[in-house]
Amino acid sequence: MTTDSEKMKSRYKKYRKILKNLTIMSDVFMRNVLKDRKCTEYILQVIMEKKNLKIVDQVLQKDYKNLQGRSAILDCVVQDADGKQFDVEIQQEKEGASPRRARYHSGLLDMNTLDPGQEFDRLPDTYVIFITWTDTLGRGLPIYHIGRTIEETGECFRDGSYIIYVNVSVQAGISSCPAKAGQEASDVHPM
Repeated sequence: MTTDSEKMKSRYKKYRKILKNLTIMSDVFMRNVLKDRKCTEYILQVIMEKKNLKIVDQVLQKDYKNLQGRSAILDCVVQDADGKQFDVEIQQEKEGASPRRARYHSGLLDMNTLDPGQEFDRLPDTYVIFITWTDTLGRGLPIYHIGRTIEETGECFRDGSYIIYVNVSVQAGISSCPAKAGQEASDVHPM
């Protein structure tokens, strides 16, 4: 017959084995980490390089229903004190972080922002951030900032829509990558 103590030890070993393999890149772990607003705030402060960034609203697993097209559930939708909106997506699979998906998420963030008749200039800046297990864009950088430009002049278009890819597979000190970004990325990479 198994004693309560033996059952507890067995459960402890089972859960320890599960927890040993969890990183922030694990969906279950990520959801629990991001439940704590301070954790989400810290992640955004590092990515945005803005230590005073403060979150005023956060929704995990935000369901954007689209009656005329594809719906989507965004991992973590955030608004900061400056009114900027963020969609933080954790992706283990390269296919889940395609540029077209980032574009679609960007559109979803804009879709329900304005009230009828409200001026388009009232749209907040939006950032779709994919934190990826691998280098989705394949250039060996720890972070990619994507914005629109006017092709003929090379000037920023400044429509307030931005996409950021954070590649956690790149570690500090590799090529021309900023060490700070690589070091922070290594915080979410399994050792």
